[in-house]
Amino acid sequence: VKPNQKLRKSLAKKTPQELFALLKTLDSHRAQTIDKNNPIRLIRAIEVAQALGKVPPLATTDCQDYRFLQIGLDFPIEQLAERIKFRLKKRFSAGMIEEVRQLKEKYRLSWKKIQSFGLAYYWIPLFLQNQLNRKKLEEKVFLAERQYAKRQKTWFKRDTDIIWENNFPKALKIFKKRKRR
Repeated sequence: VKPNQKLRKSLAKKTPQELFALLKTLDSHRAQTIDKNNPIRLIRAIEVAQALGKVPPLATTDCQDYRFLQIGLDFPIEQLAERIKFRLKKRFSAGMIEEVRQLKEKYRLSWKKIQSFGLAYYWIPLFLQNQLNRKKLEEKVFLAERQYAKRQKTWFKRDTDIIWENNFPKALKIFKKRKRR
């Protein structure tokens, strides 16, 4: 259904409660599944309901038609730490500190807002405010990234469908073997 600007203008003057009541009279089924406080969605649903008589159900893909293979690369903690260190060195040399400085200066974000982004973004503002030296900054960011990786690993270990492998060539063999089936 194409947008109806005239209808949208007239509906924009109504409150979300009025829009919800109107949608309920047009399509009670859709009214049960919509966010009744979101006027944009309500207006669109009314627009579609008026054009088609009701809002059609969302097209969904039946996941049972697909076979998924999930392989998790399970590196030893020491190897994972080395990979994190290497990646952080690349990020620091690519201008991660300058990026945070620009967020502050160019986009006028507060230090608190930048810190809310988490991980490195928590520590770099402290460095830029001279509360940390460069060595401490790198240590803190490394520790935060390592702890995050550990939490991710714990989270994904709960998924019993993941095949864990600590060797990439072996993981590739598993993938190729399963792909042929």
